[in-house]
Amino acid sequence: MLENSFHINNIKNFDNCDDKRIRKLIDKIQTSPDLFPYKMDITNNKIFFVEMDKQKYKKSFFVLSPGTAPGYLRGGLAFSANLSEIQHIFKKHKSNNNSAIIFNHGFCCSTLLSRLIEESFDVLALKEPPLLHDLKALLTKNENHELTNIIFSIHNRTYSKKQKVLLKPSDYAFDLVTESEKRKIPSIYLYSPLNEYIASCIKGERVNWINNRFIAAEPEKITNFLGPSSSNQDHSEPIIQATLYWCYFAKRFEQLSSKTSNLLAINSSTLLANPSITYQVGSHLNLKRRFNLFEKRNRHKLLNTYVKTDAYSFNATDRKNLLKNVMDKNKEGIKYAESLAEKILNRGMINFKFENEIF
Repeated sequence: MLENSFHINNIKNFDNCDDKRIRKLIDKIQTSPDLFPYKMDITNNKIFFVEMDKQKYKKSFFVLSPGTAPGYLRGGLAFSANLSEIQHIFKKHKSNNNSAIIFNHGFCCSTLLSRLIEESFDVLALKEPPLLHDLKALLTKNENHELTNIIFSIHNRTYSKKQKVLLKPSDYAFDLVTESEKRKIPSIYLYSPLNEYIASCIKGERVNWINNRFIAAEPEKITNFLGPSSSNQDHSEPIIQATLYWCYFAKRFEQLSSKTSNLLAINSSTLLANPSITYQVGSHLNLKRRFNLFEKRNRHKLLNTYVKTDAYSFNATDRKNLLKNVMDKNKEGIKYAESLAEKILNRGMINFKFENEIF
């Protein structure tokens, strides 16, 4: 877990042993991603930064989750500054939109997709940026357009003009899709088949994950959106929670994607059966191909380490077998869940596909 080294009360005039080094980083903060914002405290007017470089970004798979194991945020010097001062800096800065986004509902190989794209395209991948998570929570309370614009701007910095930022927010931040659409940011919604998603959510301690997610998303809000079929259910049952959470994402995607060409879906089964489809994903996201001598080897390695860490042996076949075991043990519950989803979405669940989907 990162430890804050110091706080800067005035970024225009401060004394610190690393004064010149920090000054240089702050001077180019509008355009350089060397300072990554990993935490925001609106109440106390603070924003926390960590010094990063290309390799640290690439090795940070799960930025939102605090931890020290491989895959968590890999940063250097960490410090805080006044949020109001950073807002002032970015308020004056105008930049072209240089972002693309992978939205997801969790447990659908979104980190794998992000890492596969990294190998083939010139991107700076930000996996689970905490400020986008915070922004979603902020916007549920009130609309702060200025802060919203600044948070999108601060995640729009790259190491070169040709490079793009690939944002992969946590599932919690899915509702920010309305904000990305306002900015015409090309986006992908990666999802799993409903039965696989349910199996992922009810496996072991993950029942706590889906319970927390369902409560955070506000059950009443979900059922009001999904309609009466979703109301008369046991909302404490993990299979029902997973089903309604999945259906909420699906219905939101259907509504939004019908009005735009910026937002397309991709099924995780399609991705795992044909990983080369990431080239079509990259094309939709307007990413530039990059020369990578080790692309084929690295992509093969990722598909066999399955993103957890580079030493974690767990491939697509392992995942399929594990989920099948869970589904076999919960056949009746999943069968009921699929019939419920069909009523809510007025769509069959066998070979489910969205209209605006990459095949």
